[in-house]
Amino acid sequence: MDCTRVYMLASDHRWQWEEWCDKQGIARARVSEVKRLVYEGFVRAWSQSADVRAHGALLLDATYAADSVARARAAKIPVGTPVEKAGVFPLEWDNEPFHRGLEGNSFVKALVRYRPEWARGPKSGQMTKLLELQQWCRQADIPLLVEVIIMQEPGDDQEFEATGRPAMLADLICESYAAGLVPEIWKVEAATSSEGAAAIDRAILERPGPRQLILGKGANTEKILHWFAAAAPLPSTAGFAIGRSVFWEPGTEFLKGRCAADEATAMIASGYLGLVAEWKLREHPAAPA
Repeated sequence: MDCTRVYMLASDHRWQWEEWCDKQGIARARVSEVKRLVYEGFVRAWSQSADVRAHGALLLDATYAADSVARARAAKIPVGTPVEKAGVFPLEWDNEPFHRGLEGNSFVKALVRYRPEWARGPKSGQMTKLLELQQWCRQADIPLLVEVIIMQEPGDDQEFEATGRPAMLADLICESYAAGLVPEIWKVEAATSSEGAAAIDRAILERPGPRQLILGKGANTEKILHWFAAAAPLPSTAGFAIGRSVFWEPGTEFLKGRCAADEATAMIASGYLGLVAEWKLREHPAAPA
């Protein structure tokens, strides 16, 4: 996978779907049906857009989307899977050994949660695991994507979104580089201000290779476009990795029986292609070497 430009449809969500299904009285096994819709929506976009064929990628989990992962690999579509146990801090592997099933991936994704005031022990344990994963990825010649969630605490305000979270993220990236963790891609929460976005950009560019993808957090289009405006022109930004904002509504409507599979697939393809088009209006014109 070319990490200098990436338009990723991210659908590795597990605990979010499990919670929703339990509340709705819908069998968790049906989550696999939504994952197939996401895959089919991506394939539809792939067939319609040269940009998606050049830079599109899928993030899917093996728990509910193993068949779609296999289909993507067979079709030569860039696809990756997560290694973390969903919804857990500190980082725990979803499989033992952690690399089981990763062969054939176009990339590998690991999510970690972080606050600077949290105890050093758990944070150090996460870093040890990430360095172990990085070593395996380099030996296997598979790019590593590290997703960082800076947890919001009571008392955090709008300033936290604009500059506080970006400053914490920038510090974590610098600490990671010092520890030897240099992933090909950082998947990060976007800043709501140009100042915050610039701080993240400077930190990432402390090493010549890594790039960043903007995640979506299930946000509406207005908020996503605001994030795009701040991050897309920056030289470290490769693209986005967005999922729920695209597939959640058609997926839940399908599971409730209010939307046919083909209609849901079309909505997913349209939403994803819309984000690609909006990103291209704002992206940095040339990726760094």
